[in-house]
Amino acid sequence: MGKYWYECRDAQMVPKGCLSDDGRRVEVGSTYDTKDYRVQCVLGSDGFLTTIYKACVLKGGEHDVGSQWDDGSATYTCVKEGNNVRVIMLGCVDQGRPMKFDERVAKGDFMYQCKKAGDGTPTLNKVGCVKDGRKYNIGETVLGDKFWYTCTDSGVKVVGCMFQSQKLLSGDHFTSGDAMYECKVTVGSAHFEAFACVSHTGGSAIERKVGCFWSEGDIEYTCKDEGNNNLAIVQVPHH
Repeated sequence: MGKYWYECRDAQMVPKGCLSDDGRRVEVGSTYDTKDYRVQCVLGSDGFLTTIYKACVLKGGEHDVGSQWDDGSATYTCVKEGNNVRVIMLGCVDQGRPMKFDERVAKGDFMYQCKKAGDGTPTLNKVGCVKDGRKYNIGETVLGDKFWYTCTDSGVKVVGCMFQSQKLLSGDHFTSGDAMYECKVTVGSAHFEAFACVSHTGGSAIERKVGCFWSEGDIEYTCKDEGNNNLAIVQVPHH
């Protein structure tokens, strides 16, 4: 008789209960578990036996329709769809806190997003950086006062220097006043280093190294390091 069992009484088939998936007899009103559901055996008002889905079952645990729970790595809910019920994964668990899919959280110097991996498991993917309390996506470029940097999956990386709102890479040169400067990038920072003077002769700009001497007419000049990253063109006195 399919998934139900009956008793023959006075030449009549009297419904007695249901049969579980493993063939066990279940009395009317009682429940049994399958791999994914908790099922109740019901005798309808029309006198026919039927089964109704009462709750979801996941990893041996029963969960009522509408409830939410987690297993330490993922959050779930039990939903009713027509006469059926099923478990839906809602998101991740981060240090005991539930997170919905696509939700982001800042942890230390990075931003993480709850996503579903290819095998269906929830995972926290690194998607951004946290710098001075502000959040940036991986690949995003940020301009500072003295240098500019980009957010990478290994953290904020200084890329170059800033000069008059322009982005310079390590090794790029620029002229300010009578000095030439080079952008130098170090771990976590960048700075300008003066390395030469610039003289202007006949409308042309000529690079002069520190300690170099040259004449313009009867006057001799030199490029002098005056300390604190400052270079100056000074006239050489003659005795």
